[in-house]
Amino acid sequence: MIKLKTVVQQLTLEHYEGIGEQFQKSRAEKFHSLLKSLRESDLSEEEISVKLGMNKTAYYTLKSRLYEKIQEYLFENVKDPRIELLNNVANIHNLVYSTPKDTAVAILKKLEKELTEYDMPNELTSVYNALKKLHLFSPKYYDYAQLYNKHVAYTIAMDKAEDLLSRFTKSTGEYLVSRDPAIIELLSLMKMEMANVFRLYESHHLAVYRNIMNISYALFIPGKIKEEEETVEEMLAASWKIFDENVRDADYKYLRTVLDFLAFEYYHGLKLSKNEAPYFERVNDKLDTFLLADHCCFSTRFLLSKVERYCQLEIANTLDEENGLLANLVNEENVPSFIFFMLYRASSSFYINKYTDAIAILNEMLNKVSFKNLLHTEMEAKLFLALNYSMVNKYEQAEILIKSISRKMNERSGEEYDNVQAFIRILKLQMSSEVKGMEDKMKKLRDKFNQVNEGRNKILGFLKTDDAFITELSRSIKRIKA
Repeated sequence: MIKLKTVVQQLTLEHYEGIGEQFQKSRAEKFHSLLKSLRESDLSEEEISVKLGMNKTAYYTLKSRLYEKIQEYLFENVKDPRIELLNNVANIHNLVYSTPKDTAVAILKKLEKELTEYDMPNELTSVYNALKKLHLFSPKYYDYAQLYNKHVAYTIAMDKAEDLLSRFTKSTGEYLVSRDPAIIELLSLMKMEMANVFRLYESHHLAVYRNIMNISYALFIPGKIKEEEETVEEMLAASWKIFDENVRDADYKYLRTVLDFLAFEYYHGLKLSKNEAPYFERVNDKLDTFLLADHCCFSTRFLLSKVERYCQLEIANTLDEENGLLANLVNEENVPSFIFFMLYRASSSFYINKYTDAIAILNEMLNKVSFKNLLHTEMEAKLFLALNYSMVNKYEQAEILIKSISRKMNERSGEEYDNVQAFIRILKLQMSSEVKGMEDKMKKLRDKFNQVNEGRNKILGFLKTDDAFITELSRSIKRIKA
């Protein structure tokens, strides 16, 4: 299925205008009209086809061809300093077969130097393979054969490290929504495997991958750091030093933002607001690209931490203004990220008193996601939904949710969720009619909730439970705002 509308909406302004200009120059009016309609209007597919005066078959053909033209434009306009290097690698066979040997060797040695600086072992195997052929009758043949074998093995190690980091990130998300202790053991094994790969080769890329994994583990997975392990600050500093020493490396342009995210989460966890501020701003400024880094860090974690920061700064009512096109950046197939994103969206609505919108968002999430084995997040989502129902005086729906949570907790009696019980008592109290001293009693329950809401099973960290919140919640009939 072609997701053309999503692709068009995700185009940068520069690319969108560039494609449109191409269509105008070539007088491809149908393409240009379809492009504009998909980008700038809220028309349905059927309405757009009617507007263009096309039947279903012709419209589908136009969509397919527009999709191909966008692909061609983006392919031709990729900006990466390594493109020239890759073109030179692709031309190696011409050097071997049609260039005098000494000249070919000189070019290959220059290419070797450039590729080594960029730490591109896969491409280096092509260089050493060519140098082997050109030195077949020279004592250097053995040296290049050894280098070739070494870089083949190193390429496999790099692929393994990247795959380990991706699987680690995926499992981290699964842990954060399930809090399943068995996943911690799996993450520990991946961490050990990455350490083994790192010990085999001297590589700044491997060092960065290992640091990202180890920092993520230290921040998001409960447990103590061993004495012989580096601290988070040491690993952050070592990674930034690598970035500064390899400024031409295109990967590091994006991985620097990943490190900024981890630094923000580190200082945010320590409640050092001033320390976290510069890292937060750098990530938030690049949020549209950072969320795409879900293969090397659990990027949507930033969204709920952002809500917490805005609550601390008392600007949570501005969250909704900054969302823009974020919806197109989170894939529903990535269930943990989708859950975090929907909680973020619901929070954004909650803090501008659009409780009905928050209810719709949370119900959409509960309908789309299977929460089997995700009791932790299911309870969190349903408690937040019950709270939003209470804010619009729909106590019956809130009561149904509370009963559902209580029933599931009884089925899992081994879990320690005193915080959930405390929050349920808050919700039940505010549903009671004519209770004397309602607000004072609710504040005591709030204090109890905050006291026990720590550690592995913490919930609703994005909810600001200050006195103003309690005052509003304690009203038996809420003043619903438009």
